[in-house]
Amino acid sequence: MNKDNYKKLSIEIENIRKNSSIAELAENFINLEKKFPNNTLILQNISKAFLDIGENSKALDYLLKAKKEEPDNFSIYFNLGTLYKKFKKDDEAIINYEKSISLNKKFVPGLNILADIYLNKGKLTKAIEYYKKSVNLDMSKKNINAINKLGIAIISIFLKDKDIKKLREAKKYFEKTHELDRDNDIFYSQLISFYHLSGMKNEAIFHSKNRNGVFII
Repeated sequence: MNKDNYKKLSIEIENIRKNSSIAELAENFINLEKKFPNNTLILQNISKAFLDIGENSKALDYLLKAKKEEPDNFSIYFNLGTLYKKFKKDDEAIINYEKSISLNKKFVPGLNILADIYLNKGKLTKAIEYYKKSVNLDMSKKNINAINKLGIAIISIFLKDKDIKKLREAKKYFEKTHELDRDNDIFYSQLISFYHLSGMKNEAIFHSKNRNGVFII
């Protein structure tokens, strides 16, 4: 599909989304797919529509059909990963997320969700690996949660092995998180806790006063 046709199709898809109820979406997208048979963009939207109404098996069928049509489309594997994650099938989810980022190495959402899965499983080294790839691609406010979680994961390893180098490494992520969102009290509190943990007493006191208007010693 050329660029112009893709743009026109995207507009049609958006119109269907705006003008359909949740219950109508799947049927309306299926009717659109009759005009553009086996189009993977439409197939993915059909899958999402079925997923939104709890028709998980049909959602999976349409994604697998999309994968058969376009086996090198990273977004299809990402959506498959999300579907399997919803099924609580983490192993299958990881396989598909891994495939997604192998096809698009700069796909930050794929890197972040893999990191989140590994963090929740307590596999800190793997989580850090993916958070670092994500943060190296995007260290802006848009990716602030990954920056914050990277700092947390590094500190979690420090608490196990007491390697001081990990404190120095984590410092830049906690400070960056606060720099990007100075109004976020949770991030500020984490930064102050980090300073206490690191023995940076003066910094902890200064920021505690700045945050609360009182000294915490």
